[in-house]
Amino acid sequence: MNIIKPLFRVSGMTLISRLLGFIRDILIAATFGAGSIADAFFIALKFPNIFRRIMAEGALNMSFIPMFSKKLPNSKDANIFFSEIFNFLFWSLLLIVSVFEILMPALVFILAPGFLQDPKKIDLVVDLARISFPYLFFISLVTLLCGVLNSLGKYLLAASMPIFVNISMIIALLHVQTMEMQNTRAAALLLMVSFLISGVLQLALSIYGCKKHGFFPKVKLPKISDNIKKFMILSFPAIGAGGIIQINILIGSIIASFEEKAVSYLYYADRIYQLPLAMIGISMGIILLPELSREIAQKNSKNIDLIQEKSLEISLLLATPAAFGLIFLSQEIIMVLFERAFFTYTDTIATSRALIVFALGLPAFVSVKIFQVMFFSRENTRSPMIFAGFTVLANIFISLSLFQYLGYLGIAIATTISSWINLILLYRESATKKYFIFNVRLLNRIIKITIASTGMILILFLIEKNSSILQFSEGYIVNFLILLCYVIIGIIFYGIICKALKIIELKSFFRYMR
Repeated sequence: MNIIKPLFRVSGMTLISRLLGFIRDILIAATFGAGSIADAFFIALKFPNIFRRIMAEGALNMSFIPMFSKKLPNSKDANIFFSEIFNFLFWSLLLIVSVFEILMPALVFILAPGFLQDPKKIDLVVDLARISFPYLFFISLVTLLCGVLNSLGKYLLAASMPIFVNISMIIALLHVQTMEMQNTRAAALLLMVSFLISGVLQLALSIYGCKKHGFFPKVKLPKISDNIKKFMILSFPAIGAGGIIQINILIGSIIASFEEKAVSYLYYADRIYQLPLAMIGISMGIILLPELSREIAQKNSKNIDLIQEKSLEISLLLATPAAFGLIFLSQEIIMVLFERAFFTYTDTIATSRALIVFALGLPAFVSVKIFQVMFFSRENTRSPMIFAGFTVLANIFISLSLFQYLGYLGIAIATTISSWINLILLYRESATKKYFIFNVRLLNRIIKITIASTGMILILFLIEKNSSILQFSEGYIVNFLILLCYVIIGIIFYGIICKALKIIELKSFFRYMR
């Protein structure tokens, strides 16, 4: 089974999206900085995004794709199943969004209690959240339609969807800059409207893509069929399990609302480490779930073991050096990307500290995505849900314990520790159920990957200390080029070390690519 080629395609689209996302965040930092309006905007933006990742990416992807993949050999059954799930989701989302729009002030009180001391700030959050929350309706339907495309092996269109969010918001931000509306309530409202418009565009494109392959959604009143009942049984545990990182981030946001600028610091740091997480863990999960579901349905144990082991190995091969690099270049990355206008040097230092802590958990964040797929592809959503619940409790306890001493850094530490706890629990259960058993070969590879990553950082450290050319200055363009040089040099030397340690076999790699 070739997972390298689709991984590169999905990761490529994810990279384009994330690069546009960085441009968007650079403009946001220049427009709002890390102050009161920025805090309000980021909290409002979290409302639909966290619910999307918990409900849509968690419940839909992890429940729908395994069931849909098994019905694909019979196109009529697949179409009936798709139609039933689409209409059930359509009307459920319509009800959920309507209720939340009415109850938005209460929801803001729950998710941002620290803002209540500032009436203007809380009013802005409510207004922004009411604009942003309908995005959940559009993007959840998009996720379902993309699940159809992924199950059919058509990954490219689905992977490109986030690009349209960033383009829409970049256009709005450029307009704000042109009209000199920086750091104003009007600018925040305009930006949020652009976010909502992108959801409508994504839904239209997804419907077009599915129609091309014979799956056109028709809106009608839903019926609670056996398919719906089974989908719901699988979905409710997946809501907790699939969105564990988002649940932890949500908890962090609630606690962070009690510290000035903390929400902004955690947001900017989160945006940086989400790049490798999306390109590696999420992209691999997108490909792995339908492929593994098909192999399990065919009871091909040899291919199942091979796909799982290769997925974990490739993910760690990419995530480990990324984590080391983010730690080593944390301050420089934040400085180059965000430090301008309303985003100060003090903000850079604070955000870079959060990024270091998040980076320490990157291998765990990525591995959790892989291990969760091992459970979901077998229609086991209960075990990950239980572990997710335990992890959330651990995150709450650690966050509250450390916040009084370390502030926002305590929240970042809690998120990282809880992710490692989740990974340990998932691995132990997977070994008990014989889904996946660690072998000596894989352990040897992981040790070599760690050695290669360490060697890469040592080389970058020596270059930094002994090179007068690659020294960061006050010029933005120069600093960007220097940062890019460090990244390229790091990738080259990491590749060389991996080749020397026989972690990467070029002949095998190109064979996978064909």
